[in-house]
Amino acid sequence: MAHELDRLTDGTGAVFSVRNTPWHREGTLLDAAPSLHDALRLGGLDFEVEVRPLFTRPQRNTGRPEASEYRQVENACATVRTDREEVLGIVSKRYQPLQNRDAFEILEPLLDAGLATLETGGSLRGGRDVWMLVRFKVESPAVQEVFADEVVPFGLISNNHSGQRRVVVQETPIRVVCANTLSLALEGRSRALGVRHTASVEAKTVEAARQLGGALIERYETAAQQYRALKQHHLDTALFRRLVLDAAAPVPASLEQSGLTVGQELVRQRIQARRARLTQLWTDGAGHSGDFSAWEALNGLVQSLDHEASLWRVRGSRAGALLDGRLADIKGRVLAGLVAAATQRRN
Repeated sequence: MAHELDRLTDGTGAVFSVRNTPWHREGTLLDAAPSLHDALRLGGLDFEVEVRPLFTRPQRNTGRPEASEYRQVENACATVRTDREEVLGIVSKRYQPLQNRDAFEILEPLLDAGLATLETGGSLRGGRDVWMLVRFKVESPAVQEVFADEVVPFGLISNNHSGQRRVVVQETPIRVVCANTLSLALEGRSRALGVRHTASVEAKTVEAARQLGGALIERYETAAQQYRALKQHHLDTALFRRLVLDAAAPVPASLEQSGLTVGQELVRQRIQARRARLTQLWTDGAGHSGDFSAWEALNGLVQSLDHEASLWRVRGSRAGALLDGRLADIKGRVLAGLVAAATQRRN
């Protein structure tokens, strides 16, 4: 997603990262967690968005139009980044922007209480998508036993200024060995909370952040039990095909027939390439021991989705697809299937 990264006025990538090198060596690398004020500046997040009326003019070649020719659009407005006077998106009149400062100040109670520190943050697609990531301090022995230093719990707030997505507040474990963004399937629900950009957007985002910080240790202890089950559950080829390959990259029956068109053959080859790569990563992924576990099957999938854009092409923003779109759905679907299989076997 480096090509989607916004730029600061000096040309630096609009992203900061603590201790770990930012994307593709772009942005600002920090030795310690920054203040929220510095994080907004280093992440290119210190801008505001306004909702402004839209106008149209008749489609006729009359030279420069007169002001009286413009007509206001009744049911739509534009979101505008005020520091650059750039249009970010077209939205309804009910749309209420959530300013970056207001969105990320919601994290301050967690920071002030010492429960979390800022880890990364930045701006994508000219400011259309922005995010801030905090590292939670979870010292529970049960969590440490399973995750140790391999998986670190994070909280993410992402905001969209183009009208394409909600504000998202979620937990997102990171597998440090290969920087894979995993998911939590606790109680059969995603730990992502979406908030619409309406009049109550700020209040609802505050409540979502409160839920994010509440009962955190208990949730990660539950997650640790699930991930322990994944590590102890070993798959045979048939089960891997059903739970991972067929869930993430299914082959439609129409492509199993002979006499395919050129276009159909290309689609089939693309799907087969995904399946072959996932199978390879199951045993040879970063940090894998080759034990055929459900844990390494999950991490192979996430490694490919997160880092191999050529295999998993999406329409529109790849960042959006990973945050709460098609790629995120694939992760959640495969995780749910693997957890169900692993826990059923233990019971």
